[in-house]
Amino acid sequence: MGKTLSSIAHLLTAVSMFACVSQVSASKQADRTNAALRQLHNATSNQRSGQHLLNLSALRSLRDTNLRPFFSQFTQHPDWTVQVHAVLGIAELSEEQSIDPWLVQQIAPTAREHLIAQALDDGLIKKEQMQALLKWPQLEDAPKLLLLTDLHAMGGDDAVVDQAIVRDLAKSTDLTVAMFAALLSKNQESIDRTTKYLRRATSTNRDNALLRTTQLIRQYNFKSASPWLVSLLEDGSVALTPNQRYWTLYTLLTVDSASGLEIWNREVATEPTRIDQVRYLMIVLEAGITPTVEMRERLHIDLSDQLLGNLFMAGLLNGLKEKATEEDIASLTALAQQGHRASTDWAFRLAEEVLTEEQALPFYETLSTVEEQATGRRKEVAIRAFTRLIELAPESAWVILEDAKDDSEQQELLLLAMLQLADDDAIEQATKLRRIGVNKADVLALLLIARSSSPLQKNDQEYLGIIAAGGGHLGPALETQAAWLYLKRMGLADKALAAVSTP
Repeated sequence: MGKTLSSIAHLLTAVSMFACVSQVSASKQADRTNAALRQLHNATSNQRSGQHLLNLSALRSLRDTNLRPFFSQFTQHPDWTVQVHAVLGIAELSEEQSIDPWLVQQIAPTAREHLIAQALDDGLIKKEQMQALLKWPQLEDAPKLLLLTDLHAMGGDDAVVDQAIVRDLAKSTDLTVAMFAALLSKNQESIDRTTKYLRRATSTNRDNALLRTTQLIRQYNFKSASPWLVSLLEDGSVALTPNQRYWTLYTLLTVDSASGLEIWNREVATEPTRIDQVRYLMIVLEAGITPTVEMRERLHIDLSDQLLGNLFMAGLLNGLKEKATEEDIASLTALAQQGHRASTDWAFRLAEEVLTEEQALPFYETLSTVEEQATGRRKEVAIRAFTRLIELAPESAWVILEDAKDDSEQQELLLLAMLQLADDDAIEQATKLRRIGVNKADVLALLLIARSSSPLQKNDQEYLGIIAAGGGHLGPALETQAAWLYLKRMGLADKALAAVSTP
């Protein structure tokens, strides 16, 4: 009897201890849940720094269809920039991969202009939708011009456009609209009249109009604008600042290289400064022109100069294309490794638009790995290169990932690149990595794994909650992703949606 009572006492003690442990565990889980809810709420609340927009962009990049209701409730947010993210987020999750014209009509005018510009850049608006929006009477002039220009570009430079709309736009009081519309009309009287308005405009309005007009000319390769650009540079019809002359010349080089190079030769100073050397070589390269020996001599470029020499040699790729040698590609790679932002951006564009996939592989592979104590900009280049390598040649990318030392900075950079993509293969590769702690690389790998539909182990679920609460020190954007993923896995998606900042 005594032993029985003793056994019962031990059993009751054990039950009591288990209950206490369960209460502590439940309490910790509740704490993590509340922290995740707060994180999601704070992350999507307006912040003067604009961080909430980066957080919304991070949620969009998940391409998680469960977030559709989340974006839907932001379409009427007081902040127009949030409205843009909301409609784009819905479009990216739609089967059609396109924006909803009805939603476009519901948002603020400023949001509408920026949304249409971004949707055109991202390929999230189809021809039928463009035509439907152009028929909407309330559509403002700026987005109307963008849609009309894009439709014009689909049919080439000689495409027929609605001249009635073009004439109306050319009469707009907004010079950022009227000037390009006049050029689009190809009506010389309209072009001359609008140029006169441009000359008389305030310096701010003139600068904005020139910036928008030249940007559209380059973007749509509008060759018919060449005579107007030449007149700006040669006739003095509009008083241009040095910076305005530079961008006007760049635009002319892009659409009419012969006319542009004649003026380029006259624009470059007899003894160019280093800034001039870089700037005037860059506009030639950005315009897709192959630099010549005469240009090198005109700019006094020494091929042994680490930046200018590599920039000139890499520029030869503009005309080589399929004939590019390993040495040419090595020059392009060396250029990108230096971290000069403008030339690095150009190098990546060249690799994507000019090189064949086979030629581009060594460029991306080399840039994906970094040396010890690399600069912040060099690390950005590595992330950018590895992201592109995953898209281009995933097998090569995963070899680099496998070779990276565990918990190294190199591994962290590769994982950060993988987080830029909604890629099932990247998630699968993350599951293969050894994770024995909570180092940054372990945390990044877990964040990738959490995107899958597979169940998480209990300790991983707990770690995800800690990350969502800021315990992983990943920064607001990735912590916002972690908060959503944690709450969704806990079956609390509805609570998560209720927690976000609503209008």
